[in-house]
Amino acid sequence: MGDNSKILMMVLSSAMAVFTGITAQLSFKVGIIPYTMQNLGVVLSGLLLGPYWGFVSQLVYLGLIAVGINFASGFTGGIGIFFGPTAGYLITFPLASLITGFVRRRFWDNSKKGYIKVWIGTVVAFLPVYAGGFLVFYSYATAHQSAMNFAINATSFIGGIDPFLAVLMATTVIYMPQDFLVDHILAIGAYKYIRELIEEKGIKLE
Repeated sequence: MGDNSKILMMVLSSAMAVFTGITAQLSFKVGIIPYTMQNLGVVLSGLLLGPYWGFVSQLVYLGLIAVGINFASGFTGGIGIFFGPTAGYLITFPLASLITGFVRRRFWDNSKKGYIKVWIGTVVAFLPVYAGGFLVFYSYATAHQSAMNFAINATSFIGGIDPFLAVLMATTVIYMPQDFLVDHILAIGAYKYIRELIEEKGIKLE
């Protein structure tokens, strides 16, 4: 990669880090359950930049949060975010973007079958995010009753279930439909559109 290409990818990585921070603020609630559009930024960074620079973009995103820029959900920031109940999601975003980049390189062929394969790949890419989110939140909830109460209230429609299962459901399952069927599909559509615009300029993505 030439110097100019490397500089361009650094700029794009920074831009995608900022975009991820913006999507983190696009939020809504269903009852007490908070949803954000953050996966859109993470997935799109992997699709657009590829595995290496997608990974870098999410490291930059985490770095911006760490230095105090309010790019975590709810306009929050600072190093303390990485010691809170949602830290497990954040710290695994670079891995999710990296896997997404590999998936796009392997399966994207601008066909319906290719779209489906890439979408399935984005689902797989986020399994570590859900695992990290659950593990950190469960550890936090065992020491903070307010977090445990959130999990129990969020899963109250099921009926009384074991606290472990309540946290598992409240940190993974309740977010999956919106993440996979909205954020990830929007990211794939945005990538297709951006790719076509770029290729019209005679530039080929890796």
